[in-house]
Amino acid sequence: MERDRLQALLGQFTDKRVLVVGDCMLDEYLWGRVNRISPEAPVMVVEQERTTYAAGGASNAAANIVAMEGRASIVAVIGDDPMGKLLQEQLDAVGVRRHGLAVYPQRPTTVKTRIIAHNQQVVRVDREDRTPASAEVGRELIERVRSEIEVADAVLLSDYSKGVLTEDVVAQVLELARAAEKPVFANPKPASIASYRGLSLVSLNQSEAEAVTGLSLFELDVLDEAGRRLLRLCDAEAAIITLGGRGLALFEAGRPWQHLPVLPLEVYDPCGCGDSAIAAATLARVSGADWVEAATVANLAGNAKVRKLGVVPVTRKEVEGMWAMSHSLSNGKVRV
Repeated sequence: MERDRLQALLGQFTDKRVLVVGDCMLDEYLWGRVNRISPEAPVMVVEQERTTYAAGGASNAAANIVAMEGRASIVAVIGDDPMGKLLQEQLDAVGVRRHGLAVYPQRPTTVKTRIIAHNQQVVRVDREDRTPASAEVGRELIERVRSEIEVADAVLLSDYSKGVLTEDVVAQVLELARAAEKPVFANPKPASIASYRGLSLVSLNQSEAEAVTGLSLFELDVLDEAGRRLLRLCDAEAAIITLGGRGLALFEAGRPWQHLPVLPLEVYDPCGCGDSAIAAATLARVSGADWVEAATVANLAGNAKVRKLGVVPVTRKEVEGMWAMSHSLSNGKVRV
């Protein structure tokens, strides 16, 4: 993709609104250092120095939309608890519209606590309730989607298997989107993928795609069949399989698949990479990109994310910077 075309697409992001529906969560980071081993057990003692918070899960997908200068609103469930209030503060801080949040005392806010020592993750602790949301919760979520979808340019379903995107909720969101003629982008989990049909784009990582298709994707020559199975299963216009250090693969019905390699750069943290990629692909597509262009922007966003520590969104400027770096690398101007 030429620079002028990329800038033209990115320039259209500011007019686009994306409705994100899914499993929001709060990411908590305990930062510290290790100077000794515990006398109680053979484990490190992390001396905590500071605590930070970030919007995670579906909230991170929405935060990426805003960081790339689009507009995002979110429909999700949080608990009536201190962590839920902290998550609302994080959404406000990054500029995500949160009027679609449903507060339910019966469900705790999902929290992922990561303990970081010397910029390395030591352990993660999850607090969550993954039971499927009740019919009452589902009805409220659908009403919130109904009130938001008319002003959206696209719907992004962000499924982390935390119980919000039940089969019934997904079916009704898809029905509302079809009626409103809004494209739907999704990153479903393998256990629930049968519910996701009629998508504009389905995006999975390698392990998820292997679980869904039953194929080992260690060799690239198997990808074509995996992509075709995924397209048929989700009745999708396009599919993306992210391949970690091997980049991503794009599949379109009736066209040869495309492999977009990763840039040969140091990886700091892959957490949240999928959110950045699908957010970028969604914005690019509704801004007029064809699927190869949308996948290219997604690949640039994913490359930018892995160079950032923690679950943090990717900005439009960072996407542009990654394009410049990729072209410098291809021209032999940058040493890695």
